[in-house]
Amino acid sequence: MTTLADTKLIRARWRRALDRHGLDNVQRSDFGGVGLATRLESRTVQTVLLPADPEQDAVSFDEEFWEWFHAEQDTTVEGRGVRFGYQKRPTAQAAVVFDDRGRDGAWRRFLGIHRSGAVELGLGTSGAREYQDDQGETVRIFALASIVTYTWAMLKVTMELHGRVGLPAPWQLTVGLVSTKGAFLGNVADGWAEPGSWNNSVGGCADENLLWHIEFDQVPDQGFEQNLAFEIGDRIEDAWGVAHRRYLARQGERVGQLDHRRIID
Repeated sequence: MTTLADTKLIRARWRRALDRHGLDNVQRSDFGGVGLATRLESRTVQTVLLPADPEQDAVSFDEEFWEWFHAEQDTTVEGRGVRFGYQKRPTAQAAVVFDDRGRDGAWRRFLGIHRSGAVELGLGTSGAREYQDDQGETVRIFALASIVTYTWAMLKVTMELHGRVGLPAPWQLTVGLVSTKGAFLGNVADGWAEPGSWNNSVGGCADENLLWHIEFDQVPDQGFEQNLAFEIGDRIEDAWGVAHRRYLARQGERVGQLDHRRIID
């Protein structure tokens, strides 16, 4: 059983780790843009799953690890293949699978596994995109279904990693959305209206940035990983003032289920 002293020690480690990721305080000028995230084409969504001790060395980046990690470039979520990237590479911070098809070779998204067993997901343009409207104003739209789907896939990789390494609980999942003020929430499931449609009256987000920390005492397993990904979707919807869960299809063959067909590759 974790004592109060143990809990305080673990949370102190988590705070130090999140400071290194730029995910400890939404007021930071570099919020969600530290470490591996500096390689992204744009800062949009940053997710970090921390084990109880994110300062340990628990994972060896040996040949066996890379063979396993290569297979994790494609992860299946409810029968749909989810690809984190097309390249893999060791870095000073982590072993990374990434998509480098952005501008000037910048990453569109990545999945990183740190030596501590921490798992990091950065979504760049796979998490939100911008365009110029008819008045020349920049419109920023976050990709709801994609964020939930990639989060679910990340949790599945964590479950596989735990099976190899066996890291002890508790864990903390941190999710940050960058530059949300005035941004819209789109990429919704079948049956829901996208921003700009006549029957979508949802306005922009009221908060400058969004940040959540979720603690739990078990490694995400089948069932729990889905619930945790859906909780992230729920919190995002709440931040836009929406009581509906628009990452779940409202019509079509996937009614009531995650519409992973909407994922932004």
